[in-house]
Amino acid sequence: MLTCTHQWLTDGSILFMGADARTFYLLPPSGDRKPARLLRTQSAWVDPQVSQDGKWIAYSSRESGRSEIYIAAFPSFTERRQVSNGGGVGARWRKDGNELFFLSLENELMSLDVKRGAALTTGVPRILFKTPFAVDSSYQYSVTGNGKRFIFNEPVKEASQPFTVVLNWAAGLKQ
Repeated sequence: MLTCTHQWLTDGSILFMGADARTFYLLPPSGDRKPARLLRTQSAWVDPQVSQDGKWIAYSSRESGRSEIYIAAFPSFTERRQVSNGGGVGARWRKDGNELFFLSLENELMSLDVKRGAALTTGVPRILFKTPFAVDSSYQYSVTGNGKRFIFNEPVKEASQPFTVVLNWAAGLKQ
């Protein structure tokens, strides 16, 4: 299973997980640059994603017995709540933080409305569309900042045609 094990945050720091996926560290962008341990959990958390404003983190965990999506305050990891209700992996924030996307275990892209303020409130997850692949070995995808377009990483089944990579292509335009 391919997962995101680190994230570059807007302040330049890097959030990363230890090799056991149970310990979260934050590497500051300057100073002594020594990683600070933020949290050690009982069960593995996968694919953590911090919101653009740096106040919330979304991740999946199997602590309930199957993969589910959770949101918690960041970096304190308080106010934690499960937001998926039928399994989920691959949480991704819309740039403004008002929507969270994730993949259901039924191969559907889900959307969850998020309202931020003094407290975080979430809506009910809704299906956007069926994904072009089975959620099993690779669930990497990206969403545009406005949440209107998605790109999925789909494994190549058979390399039938060779392809050419052109380096320094801009220099060729001058000729």
